[in-house]
Amino acid sequence: CKHAIRPPARISRNSSDTRAVNNMPTNFTDDVATLRELFLQSVHKLPEDPGVDIASRAPKGVEEAPLDEAHTDLLGGTPELASAAKELLDFVESKKADASLIQSLETVVKKMEPEDLLASARLFAEVINQANLALAAQSVRTWKACLRQDHSAQMEGGAMQTFRKCFDMLLSKGVTGEAIGKAVAAQEVELVLTAHPTEAQRRTIVRKHQRIVQYLGELDKKDTLTPGEITDIKGLIGQEQLSCWRTSSVRRAKPSPEGEARNGMLVVEETLWDAVPLHYRRLDRALARIGQPPVPYDASIIKIASWMGGDRDGNPNVTSKVTMKVMTLMRCRAAQLYKEEVDKLLFELSHTGPITKEMRAYVNELVGAEAVAKGSKVFAQHADYGVHWNFQSGVPDDEPYRIVLIAIRRRLYKTIRAMENGYMNDEAPDEVDPDVFRSSTCLLEPLELMYRSLIAVGDSKLADGTLLDLIRRVRSFGISLTRLDIRQESDRHTEAIDAVTTFLGLGSYAEWDEEKKLAFLEAELASKRPLIPADLSFAPPPAKEVLETFAVLAKIPHEALGAHCISMSRAASDVLAVRLLLEKSGVKTPMRIAPLFETREDLQNAPKVMDRVFKAKVYHERISGFHEVMLGYSDSSKDAGKFASLWELHVAMEKLLAVGKEHGVKLNFFHGRGGSIGRGGGPLHLSLTSQPAGSIDNAYRITVQGEQINAFFASDEVSIQTLQSFTGLILEHSLAPPPLPTPAQRELMQSLADQSAKCFQQIIYHSAGGAFAKYFHQASPSGELGTLNLGSRPAKRKAQGGIETLRAIPWVFAWTQMRLHLPVWLGGGDALRAMEANGDMPKLQAMYKEWPFFTGLIDLIELELSKADATIAEYYDKELCTGTLLDLGKELRTKLGEAIEVFLKVSGRAEPIADQPFTKQSFQMRQPYLYPLHVIQCEALKQSRAADPTATDEPSKKRLRALSDTIIVSIQGISAGMQNTG
Repeated sequence: CKHAIRPPARISRNSSDTRAVNNMPTNFTDDVATLRELFLQSVHKLPEDPGVDIASRAPKGVEEAPLDEAHTDLLGGTPELASAAKELLDFVESKKADASLIQSLETVVKKMEPEDLLASARLFAEVINQANLALAAQSVRTWKACLRQDHSAQMEGGAMQTFRKCFDMLLSKGVTGEAIGKAVAAQEVELVLTAHPTEAQRRTIVRKHQRIVQYLGELDKKDTLTPGEITDIKGLIGQEQLSCWRTSSVRRAKPSPEGEARNGMLVVEETLWDAVPLHYRRLDRALARIGQPPVPYDASIIKIASWMGGDRDGNPNVTSKVTMKVMTLMRCRAAQLYKEEVDKLLFELSHTGPITKEMRAYVNELVGAEAVAKGSKVFAQHADYGVHWNFQSGVPDDEPYRIVLIAIRRRLYKTIRAMENGYMNDEAPDEVDPDVFRSSTCLLEPLELMYRSLIAVGDSKLADGTLLDLIRRVRSFGISLTRLDIRQESDRHTEAIDAVTTFLGLGSYAEWDEEKKLAFLEAELASKRPLIPADLSFAPPPAKEVLETFAVLAKIPHEALGAHCISMSRAASDVLAVRLLLEKSGVKTPMRIAPLFETREDLQNAPKVMDRVFKAKVYHERISGFHEVMLGYSDSSKDAGKFASLWELHVAMEKLLAVGKEHGVKLNFFHGRGGSIGRGGGPLHLSLTSQPAGSIDNAYRITVQGEQINAFFASDEVSIQTLQSFTGLILEHSLAPPPLPTPAQRELMQSLADQSAKCFQQIIYHSAGGAFAKYFHQASPSGELGTLNLGSRPAKRKAQGGIETLRAIPWVFAWTQMRLHLPVWLGGGDALRAMEANGDMPKLQAMYKEWPFFTGLIDLIELELSKADATIAEYYDKELCTGTLLDLGKELRTKLGEAIEVFLKVSGRAEPIADQPFTKQSFQMRQPYLYPLHVIQCEALKQSRAADPTATDEPSKKRLRALSDTIIVSIQGISAGMQNTG
């Protein structure tokens, strides 16, 4: 089986097929070949190998253990690659990767048994995964080279920009160094991790893949490594590859909300924990180069928040008890991590002085009665504070920094114990003990006092080391690692208040008109009387759960909470209702409220809604001149298409800023962006530079969803690159904002948005006899996506209803699988063609060159169009659709071709992403392995849908399970090839 370990022709640098390897970095192609060879060696014993004598390696007297046949699972990695899978791999690599390959594959795949389909899907998915790991390693490699040379590397799809390049650009535009320094110190970037179900790979496998990328980085040092060390590193790569192969890629059960939260904490702990202080250090060095002081120690540039355990929008699995358990768990882990850092400082800050008077007073206050005699020790091991593995006999009374640190460590121990007890007893933690940290201010006070003392006496080298890193961690992660957002649908709040007013005999709140609701809400906010009875048994279960959630929020420290997001916000009463529920539930410092405007209509009405909110005097007095507004990119795109969505978001931000200014309220926008372009994702620089001027006033809050969490924070290096990109781009947008569109450009864009939305909605929501919905569910694996068990929430907000109730993630996910990518271009192509027919193409081309918003919009859509494939979409139609639905599929493919043609006319390119050869070629390298996955998926879908789901005989059940697993594995493989899901 020699063919199984040779580098595939399309990635070998000696290949005659130069289309896929031209300009490919040498390291990248080497990595692809190395990973592929090691993978196949790890999972397949070659016939010419002497083999391994298992018996000779067993201890004396121990016989070779037989395999447990009852627990063999194809998803656990068969001992040897199935011959059908090997043959299919050889077949694919011997053919040209074009449309003819699909027809050839169809003949082979249709003869396969379900078990062979599954084995083949696993093999091709893993080959794609290995190629992606090489790409990830290349990205890290390029980033490091960029930092070494202190310049910006132009990466396709976006620049890997260093602070030096960013600062030099701003200085060249007349921005002073002082202005840059002040803007950096005042910047606030908040990244909100969400549990949106778009990460197709299991977390277990993702972590193994991350280690492989790290090992590839080690191989880059081969010039300084011995042959034995190189062999060892390759052995470690092979171990991880085999471990991945032996690990089932299928989630047999949905993750729990708490499990999702734990995964989120792992991201913080494994990468961001170290990346955040390193990010600050890079900023300090960059500021020094332009003659500016470092970032102040009390600045909070980076903050992390989370929806995991708090997002209950349409997810009945997130309850008030879950929220409390997740919060208790996060506070416990934060205290443990801080305790580890304090232990490091106990060894670092061992000196006896000198110290400031401020520091001396604090130490004396801490020691108090314990200072019995000079030269004694204080804070010895005590039963209330657990076992001390070091300093068990206390610290000398003449070591002031250690005295402060041991006092902090004692409090952290108490905090850990209180959180653990609360978690294990399934209740709110006991926080009566004054030693338990309830705010980061209490933790920062002694840390910053020590910092000031060290700086004052000239020990800045000690101050700016581990101590400053810890201060910056506390300011970023707080007492709970991430600040927890709460999200709930507006109707649920209405139901909760309705239950209260009905019980109190005030009438049915839900039946009142908007003005009557507002009059009631404003009156109750002004009143000091209680409103919600302590005993909630009067409320129906859904309303009771909402009220119990607000009661739980009253028990959580304010600092540990982020924003209260209201999905489907449509009226001012939706906002005031949440404020009333917070106050009347006993929340002493209510959370900031962020109404979420999602559909096109909601975005258009958002300025009017917020104007009415701010006119409520009793509410305006409570917000201290600041308000957050969340913008939904996913649902607005699903509602009206990409063109209309992005334009309505742009216009809404401009109008909302004007409303805020009129009422003396500073607005901060919270961007609910997904990972895929169809849900607001895409290259960061295109997303940020297309924001309207003034909408990013040195502050930016954004969701990081699903697979984007791994893409942004896969390692320390990747995390630092992500943080640097956000900081640099936000700085540029704030100090050198993009130009405003001309009136003519606005008029043209509004016309495009209106025409595209009309076409989009006509096809999707108003097709004759609901034909489009039928086509969507037949031609794509939309129904089967639920078996992936990606997240804890259902695929629909409501059990009933059609496409309009389907969440945006499975909507985009399904189109990605069949390669039509319809949500991104549908409507936009028709609108551009109509403009072209009207003679406006020169205007469109000029607008593309002159207006960053339109440039970003066209480039984002063109990037997605580069992955679309009408031939594959046609194959799905042929295999899975019947009757008139085939005609609808043909019509959509025609529109796809027309869209590609007109988008290229606007951008002036010969083909999509023609200016990004590496991106294009790396995708072409994955394409040959995507073709068989598509054909296998279609075959598995076809057979699975035709099978009898009620069959009880074992062969039928086994066959159906193999088909189901094949669908899941193929979905994962195609997602890896597309490098996004939903």
